[in-house]
Amino acid sequence: MNAAQHFLTAAFPEFEVLTAPRPDGGLLLTLRNDDRTIIKRALSKGQTQADIQLQWVVSSIRRDLALEAGMSPAIAHLQSQSRTALPTYEYA
Repeated sequence: MNAAQHFLTAAFPEFEVLTAPRPDGGLLLTLRNDDRTIIKRALSKGQTQADIQLQWVVSSIRRDLALEAGMSPAIAHLQSQSRTALPTYEYA
């Protein structure tokens, strides 16, 4: 089990976390509960190798699970997918 699989398993202790390798080096993530598939996600190789991207994946899956359950996640818990500042322009 690699670091990404450990991270995903720790992030979703309430689910059975299954991962399968993809031909592009990424992972196919499946969350199961009581022998029922709850969610499936294809993760790219880049998403599995960068900690910040794995955190974004976990955040988006939690958001989707909350929305599916009929609960709107608190805005404070939503993360932006972009960590770069907006461009600024100076006029001469």
